[in-house]
Amino acid sequence: MDMEQLSAAVTAWQQALGTEHVLTAGEPLAAYTRNVSGLTRAIPAVLRPGSSEEVQRVVHIANQFRIPLHPVSCGKNWGLGSRLPVRAGAAVVDLSRMNRIREVHVAGHYAVVEPGVTQGQLAAYLRAHQLPLLLNVTGAGVATSLIGNALERGIGYFSSRADSLAGLEIVLGNGTLLRTGFAHFAGAHTAHHYRHGIGPSLDGLFAQSNFGIVTAAAFDLIPRRDAAMVVIVKIEHAHQLGPFVDALTDLRRRDIVQTVFHIGNRERTQIALGPLVYNQLARLDPAQDAAARRQWAEHLIAAEGFGPWSAVGGIMGSPGQLRVARADIRRALRGLARTLFITDGLLRTADAVSRPLAFIPWVQKKRVMLQAVQPLCGLALGQPTDEPMQSAWWPLGELPEAASDDPDQSHCGMLFCVPFLPAEGRVAQEAMDLTYRIYGQHGFVPFVTFNMVDSRALECVINMAFDRRQPERVAAAHAANDELTAEFIRRGYPPYRVGVQNMHLVVDPHDTFWQLVRDLKQVFDPHHIISPGRYNLV
Repeated sequence: MDMEQLSAAVTAWQQALGTEHVLTAGEPLAAYTRNVSGLTRAIPAVLRPGSSEEVQRVVHIANQFRIPLHPVSCGKNWGLGSRLPVRAGAAVVDLSRMNRIREVHVAGHYAVVEPGVTQGQLAAYLRAHQLPLLLNVTGAGVATSLIGNALERGIGYFSSRADSLAGLEIVLGNGTLLRTGFAHFAGAHTAHHYRHGIGPSLDGLFAQSNFGIVTAAAFDLIPRRDAAMVVIVKIEHAHQLGPFVDALTDLRRRDIVQTVFHIGNRERTQIALGPLVYNQLARLDPAQDAAARRQWAEHLIAAEGFGPWSAVGGIMGSPGQLRVARADIRRALRGLARTLFITDGLLRTADAVSRPLAFIPWVQKKRVMLQAVQPLCGLALGQPTDEPMQSAWWPLGELPEAASDDPDQSHCGMLFCVPFLPAEGRVAQEAMDLTYRIYGQHGFVPFVTFNMVDSRALECVINMAFDRRQPERVAAAHAANDELTAEFIRRGYPPYRVGVQNMHLVVDPHDTFWQLVRDLKQVFDPHHIISPGRYNLV
């Protein structure tokens, strides 16, 4: 990189944004390079624009001085690179200051948001204004970006977020401001009601691409229904995974369950529930030894009967529809799995009945578990929470007190492998046989969730935990993850997203698809300014 060009660009960015919003040295800049994946990238600057107009200025200056940019919404892409660019030398464009909720349209059930708007912020807005709308949340924490996750095709508790955006506002790599769908018609009243507009639909070009910087979009919301419940389903034997997946797929196919089933292995359940149970025990007995409390938490989870695989899903409708769904689910899973149905009414009743009997050990255990699972049940009902984030620390033998709100700034290590699979029990079982074998060879335990996106597809989320202070474990983690990702691709199950270090595993210069993506880059970003190498050959 030409240092004179960089220096001139930094001066111009400081004039455009203010010096306080251009980071070039010290701890503020170093914080952007730390990441749970243990990757290393040199970042010359961090730019923090506060509006679409400022983003345009940033891009124009980058083109003038030929300095590449890497935009992030809130930078919480944990386990896949966090805030790092694919290639070293790109200045990070942090869009978290752009956090305005521009509009919430109740009848159209959408919100127009900027990339810095988090799922926690929008959920709080809906509650504060008592709007009859819910958010398709993920378990990634309240401070994660709606637009950023949707552009990476994240999967929520109600549906995939891939089709949740409409009427995008984008600063292209050449500095031009583009609006998609009907939004480019002045005064169009349907800009966010019908994403395709008229003519070629361009929205999809800006998901997992490096053609521009999305500065606003409409995000779909979910009309609140009369009643809701969470179903938790458990099997007792690992060999039942195939039939379990097939039974749940059939429930989706028949529209008995219309939201995403999240199917987790025992290891995933333990690290998700462990910190939550621990916290409840700490409230009961603050003086208890922390190590003993952790051991007791793990004992309670095992005693609760969470077997090798369990699933959670949300069901909404009228009270009558919920009664029918409950009966259908029990009938479909009879002899295969145990089912538990949880509603707000059940939780309130259980709390009221058990409180005066909490001196009885068995009752106390049940109260602890019910209170611990409430945040996880809330996810299935559209309520974001930070509680599951403590699972990043739990596998390292650490306690919730050590947890922070940003694992990037800790020593926790995390990598994700996310193959997309057909919703078939046989394939799920084969995928797990492969995963346990490869991870085991490298000395890691896999934490696995199958997200049943619909009746045809499973998003398989696999990760491991490691201590970033141990270089040999970091190297082993990357070796295991790379090998597993490559083997899934070889078997015909490519990932639906990859970490910044693994673009080469999916971007093939001999593939006509990627050749066309490269050619489109010339149209939107002729100087290759935006995120070089990100889901592209250039």
